[in-house]
Amino acid sequence: MTDRTGPLPEIRFSTSKHVSRHDVERAREVFTRVLAHAPEPVLAVQVTLSVLTDPAAKNPSMASIRVDLNGRPVNAHAAAPAMGQAIAMTGDRLRIRLERMARHWEARRDRALRSLPRQAQSA
Repeated sequence: MTDRTGPLPEIRFSTSKHVSRHDVERAREVFTRVLAHAPEPVLAVQVTLSVLTDPAAKNPSMASIRVDLNGRPVNAHAAAPAMGQAIAMTGDRLRIRLERMARHWEARRDRALRSLPRQAQSA
């Protein structure tokens, strides 16, 4: 994956009342680090952090991120027993999706170049 160019847009957060400031800052750090390697420009980022108050929930902490990657939506989410785990899992899933998108983009670009006439390729 290549490093993206240009500044990262502000990450917008939506949280439930049981999410701490520390969790929001941790999510900002993790997602900023992952998005710094996006294969295309990041146009918008929305993060939702929430904690279920149901004591029967096995994974009450949930994190999700929605990214506008040059007009294409990229989503990742996870639930875990603790918010730190949910953030880390979501960051890992986002990284995997971005890597997959970069591979698909390079494959499409290579196919397009191979389909061009030889003279256009050397010009």
